[in-house]
Amino acid sequence: MPAVGLDISDTSMRFIELVEKRKAFVIGRFGERAIPRGIIESGEVKKPADLRALFVALKKEYGLDFVTMSLPEEKAYLFDMHLPKMKQNDIRGAIELGLEDHVPLRADEALFDYDIEKETENGIEVSVSVVPRSLVDGYLEAFSGSGITPIAFEIEAQSLARAVVPEGDKHSYMIVDFGRTRTGIAVVSEGTVEFTSTILVGGDSLTEAIAKNMNISYDEAEKIKREKGISGITENENLSLAMMSAVSILRDEVVKQQTYWQTHNDDYGKKRPTIQKVYLCGGDSNLAGFVEYLAQGLSVSVELANTLVNVNTLDEYVPEVSFSDSLRFATALGLALRRPR
Repeated sequence: MPAVGLDISDTSMRFIELVEKRKAFVIGRFGERAIPRGIIESGEVKKPADLRALFVALKKEYGLDFVTMSLPEEKAYLFDMHLPKMKQNDIRGAIELGLEDHVPLRADEALFDYDIEKETENGIEVSVSVVPRSLVDGYLEAFSGSGITPIAFEIEAQSLARAVVPEGDKHSYMIVDFGRTRTGIAVVSEGTVEFTSTILVGGDSLTEAIAKNMNISYDEAEKIKREKGISGITENENLSLAMMSAVSILRDEVVKQQTYWQTHNDDYGKKRPTIQKVYLCGGDSNLAGFVEYLAQGLSVSVELANTLVNVNTLDEYVPEVSFSDSLRFATALGLALRRPR
């Protein structure tokens, strides 16, 4: 069922609609709204009535009916599982029986989904994603009575992969989603998200460093960040060091994850394929100097993601969302692409 992609974080929500046209997609309705602090904390709904009010306003203004919504990867568990040969309709039951061997949740506390990676003479390889049932229940409570119906929930990293990795590309890539309050890192291989990591460094870390060192308001600091980027503030040594310190934490984590992927064999003792490229997206990913700084110390190239690569060729289509803005809508675009073509 066609649905609008709805990406929700602790501080904002973004939605986008893709309309099929001539065997490609064009962008329909889209927008973003701030979420007051305290309604959602670390991905968990703390004030469902307040979130419902935001959904009601969204319904009234844009007429949204059905959405596919993202879930934060820091609350999710991803793992591969080998199953013996069996009928397709027996797979879910087999996964459920072995669920507690892979995640710290009882089967009745968890919701899960899976993708079949491959079938061989020896069995079936599946990629499983699991979230606590209570996490989804919080969002379902907020949607109840809002007029908007969620038809699916998906781990954020899976949506990002669908948006930025060209369809059918089976190479290995790292995706870095530099958000306001956190950064999500995911490795995608053979079209499947293999693992994810989240660190609590985001665009707000840079804004707060500017505000503190220059003794100015958050809004003024945000403006300076946008104008000068991470490498444009050189006249204030303390400020420059504070900003570089925040970004270096992120870069070190990216290097660590790349090194781990390349030096550790998979669950079957096989060497992992080489990461070909790092795709960078997120609201602050296009800050001046950010791509270049992140690339230091990495053995692969880093580039801003084309989040519309699976939407349209852009040869004759000029999207309604600018390239800069599209980096913020990466997850929402991946969610909207989830429907079958």
